[in-house]
Amino acid sequence: MNVNMLRALSLADISLGSVSPNPNVGAVVVNGSKVVGEGSTQPPGQDHAEIVALRQAAGETMGAVLYTTLEPCAHEGRTPPCTSAIVAAGISKVCVALEDPNPLVSGKGLDCLREAGIEVVLGDGAEKAKRITESYLKFITTKLPFVTAKFAMSLDGKIATRSSDSKWITNQKSRRYVHEMRSKSDAIITGINTVLTDDPLLTARDEKGIPLTRQPLRIVVDSSGRIPTSAKFFSKYSRSLVAVYHIDEHTMDNLSGIADVLEVPDSADGLVDINDLLVTLGKLNITSLIIESGGTLLGSFFDLKLVDKVVAFVSPVILGGVNSPTPVAGLGVNKISDAFRLKHVKLQEFDEDLLLTGYCN
Repeated sequence: MNVNMLRALSLADISLGSVSPNPNVGAVVVNGSKVVGEGSTQPPGQDHAEIVALRQAAGETMGAVLYTTLEPCAHEGRTPPCTSAIVAAGISKVCVALEDPNPLVSGKGLDCLREAGIEVVLGDGAEKAKRITESYLKFITTKLPFVTAKFAMSLDGKIATRSSDSKWITNQKSRRYVHEMRSKSDAIITGINTVLTDDPLLTARDEKGIPLTRQPLRIVVDSSGRIPTSAKFFSKYSRSLVAVYHIDEHTMDNLSGIADVLEVPDSADGLVDINDLLVTLGKLNITSLIIESGGTLLGSFFDLKLVDKVVAFVSPVILGGVNSPTPVAGLGVNKISDAFRLKHVKLQEFDEDLLLTGYCN
């Protein structure tokens, strides 16, 4: 991979989590052997990565090469077309990692550049670009958020002891990584049992426990509105949403002042309809969603085949206990051949902890 495209990809990663529902893009402008401009996507309504890079390179763009992780837009949205700025800057060549599947773009940006006499090279860094923009790619093609199942377990597959003690199975380094994940996600979802048992904050915090500037939306699936208004879930540091299908008027009044309440139809088993919930979250421009819950909610997502990615921490401890909870409950599968076998699996070490990341599709 070209070193300038590699730099553009790192710039794209920097903006992950702060630009939804727009794609996180990185761009680099090179004139001769000199990098004259760099940029990453700014929050919605502000400049795209290519524009940031071109402005930084002002006066040195004639005949230069632009490296960008995603196809530049050629349509008028909340900002002017990037292709127009690229042509006006006198760029001679554009290297694009990935074509944008957005129907408003989808090849039109590349065609616009070619028609202006600009050389276009497509595909360098494509696989890495797909991973960096995976949430956007799913959202723009399905209108559903990209769903990541995250859990931490002991070596014998338990997420808590028989008395429900779960703090902390993993080490500090692993937990630090989780906070980074949260800061890059649009939303985190958990179940009412987790809130009642653990009373989690579910915020993104630094190593000193201070909440970060950028926080995800926190969602609790609570079919009948049992969550107490004193729960840490309602902390001032982040927006909260309670997804219910049945709630009395008194509870609704209590919650309305401290959180958004989303009424969702119930499923056949008398719980919140997860499929309907994801559709609704998509309409709210939630492009990425992390599940941080107990086995019941996580099992429902797997049973419905709604999980895109798994992030599993394994700590070298043995908890035992026939009744100790496991990460994934639900109905499960009947045969090993029906199991969810992850693809593109990657292993990382966090001191003694292991992190396994893989994809369901």
